[in-house]
Amino acid sequence: MTKAKPKKLVILIGAAIALLTPCVIFLCRSPVIIVADTASMLLGGEARIRRESAAAAFALFRPVKTIIMADDAGDDVIPYAIDKASRRPYCVLFPLRFARSAQQYRQLNPNTLIVILEGRFGENNTPALTALGGSQVGYFIYRTDINADFFGAGLAAYILDKESNIENNGRIVVFLEPGVQRQGREAFFRAINTLENPPETVFLTSFSQYSEIPGLSCVVLAGTGIEFLEHDLSVPMILFSRIDPALVPNEVVIVLDDSPWAQAARAVRMAAGGLAEGEIPSKFIFKNTQKISRRALRKIQN
Repeated sequence: MTKAKPKKLVILIGAAIALLTPCVIFLCRSPVIIVADTASMLLGGEARIRRESAAAAFALFRPVKTIIMADDAGDDVIPYAIDKASRRPYCVLFPLRFARSAQQYRQLNPNTLIVILEGRFGENNTPALTALGGSQVGYFIYRTDINADFFGAGLAAYILDKESNIENNGRIVVFLEPGVQRQGREAFFRAINTLENPPETVFLTSFSQYSEIPGLSCVVLAGTGIEFLEHDLSVPMILFSRIDPALVPNEVVIVLDDSPWAQAARAVRMAAGGLAEGEIPSKFIFKNTQKISRRALRKIQN
């Protein structure tokens, strides 16, 4: 009996070491830093951003930290804020609006992976090349994958149309931001026109163009037409937005999120692999799934 106790103690110590070692390694690894402004934090929701950061940290097996900068923060302030969070980050993710800060940070830290996320609609579609003063060398520049997003939204809208109680075909309205109108429209049509008996789809660039449409089965809000949320809450909706899904109306069934936190893990892996430029699809977030059947949900998720 007395000999068994030391053996149990050794086993317990070994188990504790086995459990603690990965945690110690994780905490010792250089972190990923995400630079964000106050508006992005408020829009995304602190609790939700913490969850997304934790998911990215788990996927990358390294800490993911966010630094929040005031909207009017000077370009020279942000590099010092990053240094305060970590002297040797593995990778720093900048939104396009902070591209000049990224330029300054790179001059001070040439060996750090620096990613600039262009996004989908924002920044007036300003090319990152211009924001960086004409040079892309030393940066990894990724934009949101418009083709993948609108193709996926087209499939989801088709399925939601078929789930509706409207006889024959319903009608889909897509409010589309002008900057991605051609590319988004083509991808959306490519999705639904390959399917049997596609519904009629109407594309609008602003809510002012909208008038009552009978048999409306699905509405897609892609960068514009947000006023529809105050107009009619009886139609299933797909929303392209970085907003916290907990804050949107129950009629929004899917949110396409291209926030830095949703794209962080993919962006860091792409940069680590040496891909200078690329595209990252949005994360499809499903909410209020009781509004659609499990069969339809599986189709959308696949």
